[in-house]
Amino acid sequence: MSQNGLFSITVQPDDGAATRPQRAVDLSSAITTEALQPILSNPEFLQRLRELLPQTNEASVGTAEELQSTVQSPQFQQAVSMFSSALQSGQLGPLLQQFGLNDEVVNAAAQGDMEAFISALQASQSKESKDGKDKDNDDEEDMALD
Repeated sequence: MSQNGLFSITVQPDDGAATRPQRAVDLSSAITTEALQPILSNPEFLQRLRELLPQTNEASVGTAEELQSTVQSPQFQQAVSMFSSALQSGQLGPLLQQFGLNDEVVNAAAQGDMEAFISALQASQSKESKDGKDKDNDDEEDMALD
């Protein structure tokens, strides 16, 4: 079976409950230079990304042009396709748990449900952002009490 044929296969959860059918999604078809253009032209995003990349002596690391080149590369597209396939097979749940992601994200990944996985990631990010703001407010209140 070809690699493309593997991407069209989804593994349903083995919980015996009736579930809605899942459609195979290959993220490499969605993560394109055109789709990422608004992000790649955002200086704030590029700065945050540079902070996450390994330190090098090259000034071009993390530039919009370099990121566009990476996104267009066959290696990147293959890695995204493999991630999609592994996620939809349910194989990523245990791995994501090792990265400390919350239970909703891990469970969605273990079920191979791309839509639930993305929703759980977004909810997790929103909660972290809110918690961070609450913590900042608490710190400010604590300082006011001193």
